[in-house]
Amino acid sequence: MFLNRGVSTERGAALASVLGVMAVGLLFASLITAAVVGAFGVSSSTRSGVQSGAAADAGVAAARQGLYVAGNCAAQAVPGTYASAVAPKYSAKVEYFAGSTWNAGCPPVTATEVRITSLGTAETPGVNGATAGNATKVEAILKYLVPGVEPSGIALYLYRGGTVESNSSFDLTESPGAGLMVKNGNFDCAKNNAVINGSVLVTGNLTFTGTCTVNGSAWVSGTATLGSGKIRDNLTAGSVSPNPPGTRVGGTYTHSAIIPAVPPWTEVAYTPTAWQDPTGAPYEVRTLGACALPNGTLGGTSAGKPVIINALDCALGPTAANNTTVKLTSDVVIFANTFNFSGVNSLQFSSSTGAVHKLWFITPDQLSDAQPTCSAPTQGDFSVKNGFTINSPIEALVYTPCAFAGVNGFTWRGQMIAGNYSSAKNNPIFTFVPIGLPGVDLDTGSVTPRITSPQPGSVVSNREVTD
Repeated sequence: MFLNRGVSTERGAALASVLGVMAVGLLFASLITAAVVGAFGVSSSTRSGVQSGAAADAGVAAARQGLYVAGNCAAQAVPGTYASAVAPKYSAKVEYFAGSTWNAGCPPVTATEVRITSLGTAETPGVNGATAGNATKVEAILKYLVPGVEPSGIALYLYRGGTVESNSSFDLTESPGAGLMVKNGNFDCAKNNAVINGSVLVTGNLTFTGTCTVNGSAWVSGTATLGSGKIRDNLTAGSVSPNPPGTRVGGTYTHSAIIPAVPPWTEVAYTPTAWQDPTGAPYEVRTLGACALPNGTLGGTSAGKPVIINALDCALGPTAANNTTVKLTSDVVIFANTFNFSGVNSLQFSSSTGAVHKLWFITPDQLSDAQPTCSAPTQGDFSVKNGFTINSPIEALVYTPCAFAGVNGFTWRGQMIAGNYSSAKNNPIFTFVPIGLPGVDLDTGSVTPRITSPQPGSVVSNREVTD
């Protein structure tokens, strides 16, 4: 009897051991199964993430390519949205930046940037709840480029130097770096309270012979003779008089002839095909009737369309009567071998409607030798006097390989580029506004690629985003 009891106990113990082993086995099997299922889910999520990411990138590429083709964006089934229902599946929406906000839709010529937001969908979704990679959203922001003139350059570029005097007022504060540059010559700030709000860069000598003030810094490769003038900030010069400059320099004086480089001279010829409006259409070309500027409207034949006025055959250049107001109806480029308004009182340029228009006065450089060539006697200076005024919101640029000569209270908004020693005397007022010239970066003097139609430019940013 006692023997039988022992057998029963041993059998019970053996059964418990077997059940324990089975339970452990089932646990390990469950763990292995869960691991396999989890790994498969992770693997499928990775695969779907790669597919959806590639699809989103494909949407950005499709939209970007479409924006190179005129009218393609608006021709989509939903204008401004590029979509694909087959692999790679994406929906890419286009927005543009103009002014201060992002706007949905195809970019107009006023846009400065485009944003493409593309949602890509995986061809094979993840399994076992691994849905994270099923969709990917990518955002790409690109510059938006249009034909026409890209603003560049400084306020006053005087290749061979110049002089200002007698209550001259120059606001160059918005000019990048030095607002006044001399490539190969001297700059003289003479007589009675001339004020330059901005910095100057002179490859030559700087001379103050009156109470001249530079509200900025000055870089001078030669001698800075300060007289009774003052430089508000820092001065770098090959030499200075008086030495030390004392309170005539508000910041630090550095004795060095090594100064920043001045951009090279830009060659501008009469090339009408270089001028295009933002849509890529060429400027209209016309001559100036009787070689006289009108006391009235001037602009393109079609309202608002820019025009080139070819006055190169006018021996005396464009003429004007006293008390003339030229009202621009569009952007205007005037080519002439001389602009002599020194005998004209009160010649003004205004906007006919209050809209901003640009005005270029260009005397072509007829010799391509990387320096200004004023071909006298056929070419002459740009000369103005009493009451010559560029009224806001008109913005004007003068380019001449000869000299700029302004006296007796002229007012200018824009830029000046002059090859020979120039002058601004007796109460002139100058305000910098960037305008530029076609096909060239005036900041560097380098040629820029020609854009023939509105199109995306360089990438500003490219990133994956979440809602």
